[in-house]
Amino acid sequence: MGCVLLFSSLLTRNGYGEIHPLQAKLDAGKNIELQPGQVVRLTECLTFHKAGQRIETLGAKTAADYAKIVMADGGQGALINAHGISGATLSKLILDGNRPGFQSLEGKLTGEPMLSFGGEGAVGQEIRNCIVIDGRCAGGWGAIHVQEGGAAIVIRDNVVFSAGADIRGNGRSPYEKPFGWGDGISSASRDTKILNNLIIDATDDGIMLQGAPGSLVKDNVIVALSREMLGGIVLIDPFGYYELDAEKRTYDYRGIVVEDNLIVAAGGRIHAGFPMGGSPWNAGFDGTTLLGARVLNNHISGGAAGYGYVVRGVDNFEIKGNTSDATYSGLGDGLPGKPPDAPMAFMYDPQNIGNSELQSDFVPMTNSLTAVLRASRSPRDSRNALGYRDQPYPDDEVLAVVRMAFVEMLGRDPTDVESRHWKKWLQENKTNADTLRRNLMARPEFVQKHGYIDPLNLHEWRNSRWLNLLKETCSTIQSGGIDWPNARAWNETLMKALYE
Repeated sequence: MGCVLLFSSLLTRNGYGEIHPLQAKLDAGKNIELQPGQVVRLTECLTFHKAGQRIETLGAKTAADYAKIVMADGGQGALINAHGISGATLSKLILDGNRPGFQSLEGKLTGEPMLSFGGEGAVGQEIRNCIVIDGRCAGGWGAIHVQEGGAAIVIRDNVVFSAGADIRGNGRSPYEKPFGWGDGISSASRDTKILNNLIIDATDDGIMLQGAPGSLVKDNVIVALSREMLGGIVLIDPFGYYELDAEKRTYDYRGIVVEDNLIVAAGGRIHAGFPMGGSPWNAGFDGTTLLGARVLNNHISGGAAGYGYVVRGVDNFEIKGNTSDATYSGLGDGLPGKPPDAPMAFMYDPQNIGNSELQSDFVPMTNSLTAVLRASRSPRDSRNALGYRDQPYPDDEVLAVVRMAFVEMLGRDPTDVESRHWKKWLQENKTNADTLRRNLMARPEFVQKHGYIDPLNLHEWRNSRWLNLLKETCSTIQSGGIDWPNARAWNETLMKALYE
């Protein structure tokens, strides 16, 4: 993370080596105004060139009107690049990374974000009222990434569905090799506002701040529905751009507020909901200290949670008013011969919080809080033939995995007999939630409900179904005069719709 995308490698050309007409507009300093329902397929990414340029759907009143910009089949990862361009704006669009269309025989996606914003000198950029789906991001890059050097950038009122493949291989395209995980939204720019976004099935972090002092992360909802997510909202990176004191190894997180967000481990493990400090994430970050953030009034729920609010390696943090009713299970990796404490909602290392203020729910560690992620980079002998993790699930987590697969595919909860059967099946076969879903697709109950779909086309079907569901529910709300749905209420509406 943190590298600069070179414009020269991202020029958008058609199949004949000519500049794409839309790129030609941007090169000429014009805006791109797409027609309602228009579909644009790109073989290389669009690149902004002039301050204040916009790409939007002209006259769109609801999400049903939005134009779509989709990545054509092929290998590249970036769809739109606004690096260093002040005022660049995306609005009222469907942005489709078409991950199943990834066809590189080498099996490795390029290490690029899907939407690349921020960068030196970029001020006042905005992404709003967009549906961002199936990002072909990899290497930890975000579906939406705001690079360091920018300021006052706003990412608000969007939905991000499906970013990357998880550590068990859920979400992978047919040619893909490990590990192509991706964030939902990540930012390293000062004073970023990340507001009221709904993020479903990211695979690295839902939201990540790499320093980004002065930023506000508020009213977002992050859901692990079918894929494991390493972190919910994470403040863990000792990012060199924001180093305060090299000798003391301190890093600037001052002025950051993370407030009123919801993390839901519904059908995929979220390894750590709110990790704070580098050490819980990576033993290599031990000895670093992040300074100055406030984490207030957030909530964690769901049956597949790993660790909750985990604090080690911070100073002058304020962590108050946070809650949880999640079920926590599954011991993290820890260090060789020194496993971490068993997972729970509130955990901290009293020797590594400096002058921070923590709410009374926090429990001091008894052994270790270093490297609490569970087998995120497991040894080769605990991976399957494709190179993905195949370790057993914790009991509580696997029940949540089974339940959400039934809800999504069949529109109902599993019976007790079905829960026991598929729990045993997942454990004995060391397989993943995608494989369970493909088994359910072959059942007459699924065919009666959805028609016959080739189980090999699981992700194409899921993307189409969810895109339609997102457009329909969003449009219904917008038709009532509301610009964009409240993320919490929208998530509840979507979960109810799965039962219909």
